[in-house]
Order: sequence, then C-alpha cells, then structure tokens
Amino acid sequence: MGSNQILKEKNRRSETIDAFVFIFPALLIISIFIIYPGIRLFWYSLTDIELMGRGEFIGLKNFIKILSSYSFRKSLSVSAIFMAAVVVFQTTLSLLAAVLVNDETPIIKMCRVLYFLPVVFSFVVVGYLWRGLYNSDYGLINEIISAIGFKKQGFLDSPDQALMSLIITCIWKTWPFFMMILLAGLKEIPPSLYESAEIDGAGKIRQFIALTLPMMKRSILFVLVITTMDSVVKVFVPVFVMTSGGPMGSTDMLVHHIWRTAFRLGKFGEASAMSVILFLFVLIINLLQLKIGENDETT
Repeated sequence: MGSNQILKEKNRRSETIDAFVFIFPALLIISIFIIYPGIRLFWYSLTDIELMGRGEFIGLKNFIKILSSYSFRKSLSVSAIFMAAVVVFQTTLSLLAAVLVNDETPIIKMCRVLYFLPVVFSFVVVGYLWRGLYNSDYGLINEIISAIGFKKQGFLDSPDQALMSLIITCIWKTWPFFMMILLAGLKEIPPSLYESAEIDGAGKIRQFIALTLPMMKRSILFVLVITTMDSVVKVFVPVFVMTSGGPMGSTDMLVHHIWRTAFRLGKFGEASAMSVILFLFVLIINLLQLKIGENDETT
C-alpha cells in the first residue's frame, strides 16, 4: 500500500513537471512581451518621463492633465463613435453575409473566396487603396459620382465625411473574417431544427429570429469582443495612412493621439497615462459585453 502511494506521488510530480515544462515557454513570452511592458507602462504613467531624459515620480498628475485636455477628450469621443459604428455595422453585415453564404454550391464557395480577399491584404495596402479611391481629384469614387451628374466629394478632406469614410474602409477590410467565424457557428446548428421549424410553419425570417440568433449567441459575443478591441487598437494604421488624424482632428483616434503625444511631442509620461485609460476603456466595454452575454444565457 505504501509503495503504491509513493508511485502515485512520483507520477503526480512527474505530470506536474511535464505540465510546467510545456507551459513555461508561453509564460515566459507573456511575461516578457505583456506583463513586464504593462508594469513599465503603468510606472511611466506616474512619471514625467520624456523622449530625452529620466522621469521623476509625479503621482496622478498626468491623468489629471490629460482628462482636462480638450484634445484628449475629443480623441476619446472620436474613438467611441468609431468603435460603436464599426461594432454594430460590421457585426450585422458579417452575420447577414454568413447566413447568405451558408450553402455548399460551387457559386457560393466562389463567393466566399472573393469576399475573403480584403482580409489577405495588410491595412497599409488597404489604406493606400482607399485613399486613392477617395481622392477628391482623380479618385474612382468621385469619377463615378461626377459621371452621374453629382458634385465631387472631399471624403478625406471634409471633417463631416472623413470619419465615415474611415469606418467604411475598416469594415470593408475586416468583415469577411468575422463572416467566416459566424459561418462556422452556423454550421454547428443541426439542420433538423430548421426542418422542424418549417414543419411548424415558421418562415425564413421567423427561423432567423427565433432559432438562428439564439443558437449563435456565443459566436456573436466572440465577434463583438474581438471587433471592439480591433476597432480601438488596430485602427492606427488606416488613420496614419489615410488622414493622419485630420481634418481638424475629426479622425484623431485615441491610439493615434497616443502615438503623436509620445513620438511627436516626446511626452512619454502623458502617452503612458493615455494608454492606461485606453486599456481600462476597452476592458470595461468587453466586461460589459461578457456580462450581458452571461445574463442572456441564464434567462
């Protein structure tokens, strides 16, 4: 009996060591590239460190300063508007497209491939492509508008149109990726459920509302969380390439504002404080989404 316990204890220790060996590389990478930089970022947010020189501890002065700054509050509001528009329209478009291409005919398969092409290109390429399409002098979109008798538009030159133009560009780039995620969720729904619904006399719209949406809650929630993070964090490249935050700050997203504060103005302390606020902003939104998703599942 004693020897069996010793053997079990050795096996348990061996399994623990094996598990640690497999986990250690991931923990090391996370510690080096996420945890340590995050701690340094929070520390910098409490100092007046600049591009040249060492910073001194100043407490919460950076947070007080940026929260009272009009430019920061404006960039935060622009980011919130952009995030809301992208999350709503992109998720809706991706879900509807997933329903439409939920078939295995050759034409539908070809459509999936064509729809997915924008995802293959980098945001740099997409940014330059759409900047050319939006050009007020020779852009293809304005040429079409002019050909049908309307006045050319300054899509990226007008404060009233630049943000919407950027929203359209980012949705065009990323919606096929989320369409494929939602399509995978649709494939998990048993066809027998739709057959039963048809027997009961439910039409396509009724099936979508009463059957598809409830069965897709987890996939939709996943898309909402990822889209929220992407719309706030990964928007820097298209903003930098297409508008540089202009005109008149109408597309100055928070990530672009942070970059400009750090590398144009050299105020790393303030930029770090903005980054902490950005992290908390995204975290709160995602937690709210997850909480709402949990409440829907329990009801």
